[in-house]
Order: sequence, then C-alpha cells, then structure tokens
Amino acid sequence: MQRATHPSLHVRDARDAHTVFEAVRQGLLRPISRRLNEVERQMHIRSGGVFVWEEHDDESGLKRWTDGRVWGQSRMREPYLFYDEKIPSDGDSTGQNQRSSNFRFVDGPTRSAPSSCALLHQDRSGGTHSGLIKQAYSAWVVLSPNSKPRKWHLTAYFTYADLPSLPTIDRDPILSKITVPPGIYRGGGKSRSKGDGDDMELAPLPSPPSSPSQGSGAISPALPSLHSTVGSYALHPRSVYPQRGGRMSEDYRVIHMLNSRHVS
Repeated sequence: MQRATHPSLHVRDARDAHTVFEAVRQGLLRPISRRLNEVERQMHIRSGGVFVWEEHDDESGLKRWTDGRVWGQSRMREPYLFYDEKIPSDGDSTGQNQRSSNFRFVDGPTRSAPSSCALLHQDRSGGTHSGLIKQAYSAWVVLSPNSKPRKWHLTAYFTYADLPSLPTIDRDPILSKITVPPGIYRGGGKSRSKGDGDDMELAPLPSPPSSPSQGSGAISPALPSLHSTVGSYALHPRSVYPQRGGRMSEDYRVIHMLNSRHVS
C-alpha cells in the first residue's frame, strides 16, 4: 500500500519543497509511483499529507495527480498553486471571502508578507474556508550531469485549523539535517495548469551537453556550467555587436543620420 511521502508537514517555500525532493532522492522518503486507489485516498489524503511524484508521459508512472475531490480555481502564491476544496456548505462564500480579503489587505494596517506561502494564501483568501486546501509545486530535476531533466511534483494538503500545529522542516528529525546541493532542482513556472490537475506548466530545460571525447571515457562529475547551458549571448547579449569608442556602431549610424538632416 502506498502512503504519503510525509504524513504531516507544513511546506512554506521553494526551499522546503527542494528539501523534501532531496530526501526522496537520497531514499529517506518514498515517492508515489502510481495513482492512489480509493482506500489509499481515504487514508492518506488529509491535512498535513505531502506527496512527491514524478510525471511520466507513458504508462510507467503518473501523468497527472488525481485525488477524487472537487477543487476551486487555482490561485498562485509564488511558487505554489493553491486550490480550495469545494464543499456543499460553501455556497457563495468564496466570492465574499475574496472581497473581504481584498478590502482588508488594501486598507488594513501595513504589515510584512507572511513567510509561508500557505499563510499568504490564508491571508489573501479570507482564511474562513473549512475544507481542505491543496498546495502544488513543480520542478525540473537533473539527477546527473548528462541525464535528461525529469519533472517532479509536490502535492500537499492542509486545513487552516491545522496549519498552526503542522511541523515545519526545521522541526523534522530527518528533513532538518538535509542539505540541498546546488543545481539539481529548478523551480516551477508562473502559469496555471490545464484541466483539473495540479501540476504547473514549466519552461523546458535545454538538453544536457554531450560529453567531450576523452581517451579514458570519464565524465566530469560537475553539473553543466551556466555558460555552456545558455550560451554566451544570454550572458553577454551586447558582446555580439561591433562597437566603436564605447558605443555600438548602430548608435553612430543613427546619430550621423540625425546630424546630416540638421545640417541640410
């Protein structure tokens, strides 16, 4: 039987998500490898549950997360998407909560933004929803220097009533000791997902560079450098243009044309 990757956790930002991903990569936590069946959903889709899964285009794994519940429109609280569960007692309270929240947020006392995306969502949506909240994050994962990037997802659930008591990563005996190596996880994009799934649309990563031919056939353990990944133009976009005396030649052409008109 499949269980939640973590049974009780409050994920606050992208760093928290990457820490959970790293624990999965190291084998300390278990990801979800297939769709949850009805019994697993009833047991584990609950407040505090966190699920990590890898997206596949074929039948070898999950293509889209499904939990059997009905959700409202997605709300972006970077870098997460949030969904409020639709429950019969909601009525038209969603619109009322949003209008109340907007007034309080604009005209209320000045305050710093919450340190947690979940708390930010609670603040901006009114915080009176009594059902589950679904929180979703996506990232490209590069597991080895020349491997194809893989798309991982984190789906978490909570209620506003439970949120203050859910432990954060720094209070978890396993996750608090995790150090996330640089360059492995590239966080999610800003666009909402299509359909009723909770995955984000991520910009595609460039293909990994081919290994240089070496007599020993060894592959460097280092990840591809930024220069080799995006190219020299992205790093120095003006360097590809000819320059003269500190100005681009195109600038001189325009200046010369304007001076000629003034003289004539």
